[in-house]
Order: sequence, then structure tokens, then C-alpha cells
Amino acid sequence: MKIKQYYILAAAAFVFFSCSDDKEREPEEIAISAQSISFVHADGSKIAENECISPNVKYGIKIETSHADVNRPFRVDYTVNGVVYSMTFTTALSQVNPVTLSNGVNAAQIVGSNHKAVLTYIDQGDFELVE
Repeated sequence: MKIKQYYILAAAAFVFFSCSDDKEREPEEIAISAQSISFVHADGSKIAENECISPNVKYGIKIETSHADVNRPFRVDYTVNGVVYSMTFTTALSQVNPVTLSNGVNAAQIVGSNHKAVLTYIDQGDFELVE
């Protein structure tokens, strides 16, 4: 008789624990990708069109992603003037890394994508405006 009760109890436990709620299901995988790259001010603010680039101002590279997940770090490799750098995203959708502009055309690109940014900086040298 006791064996029959154990079978019934085991069957009830099996049914109870095998049923799962929709909340317990794993979420679908969300594709994380880099969305854009751009030259910005060091604080992340956008550089206005036709803005004069000053050697006294600090600039940076801003990369934006489609999603961030602390459980799945996402690394983005990018180049600035041919030198490879990387950013790792865990919680923020966008990040800014400082960059030193070189004289002439500065080009940035996310490696393996068509996302590009170009900024032209002309060094004034020892030129001084006298009025």
C-alpha cells in the first residue's frame, strides 16, 4: 500500500514540476549589432555641421549599438586612421572613447561593416590672426 502512495506522489510531483509557466521560458536571442560610428566632442555631444575644429578642444569616437546586455558583453572593433581599437558594451547603448585628431582627413570605421565617419582637421600651425 505504501508503494502505491509513493507512485502517486511521484507522479503528482512529476506533473507539477514538469509544467512551466511562460515567465520561466528563456527569452529569444536578440541580435546585437553596431548601428553607427561618429566623431563627437569628448562629452559625447554632436559636432555641428561646418563647425571649426579647434586644437584646444577634446574630441572622441562615439559608437552606438542596437542593444546592451550585462550578461552578454558585446565587443566592437573599429579603426581610426588605420589603427584598430575596441569597445565593449555591457549596459550602455552608446560609448565615447577619446581620440587625437591628426592633420588632414581623419577616418573611422567599424571593422567588418560599412559604418564610416570622416572628419577633416586642418592644423593652423603658428598662424595668428592679427586685427
